[in-house]
Amino acid sequence: MVLFVKNLTANGKSLATLIISILFLTACSTGQQYHNTSHSTVASTNELYHPANSTFAIAWNAMQWKASMMNDYDRKQQENAVFFALNNLKTGEITRWYNGNTGARGAVKVSMSYPQGSGYCRVLMSQIMYNNKIRDFSETACINSTDNTWRFVR
Repeated sequence: MVLFVKNLTANGKSLATLIISILFLTACSTGQQYHNTSHSTVASTNELYHPANSTFAIAWNAMQWKASMMNDYDRKQQENAVFFALNNLKTGEITRWYNGNTGARGAVKVSMSYPQGSGYCRVLMSQIMYNNKIRDFSETACINSTDNTWRFVR
């Protein structure tokens, strides 16, 4: 009986490992992850970081990242511009926003659209200036035809 339980346990572990491996491989095979938020609205405007080879460098990078994050109002402005572009602009058109209180500004351009399944995807180019730093973003969003929501591909 003990041998039977050991074999069952070993077979169970092997089966679990096989199932997890298959799920992991099929999830990775698509190469796309979908998110409900635009990368340009949540990313830092800082692009230059020190190599993270020490605790100090990691802490310094975290402080730089946080210092270059837009405030809530400016993030909302960028998010509104992204969704306005997705829903209203033709390919090649640009929408802009500006906050006179912080000096932050941004622009979003629809650079192309293409069919995808029963819907379509749009490629956006964004530029954000915040705290005297300029950062460019390129992102793709696809419309979910069942509920008409945009999903950002990363």
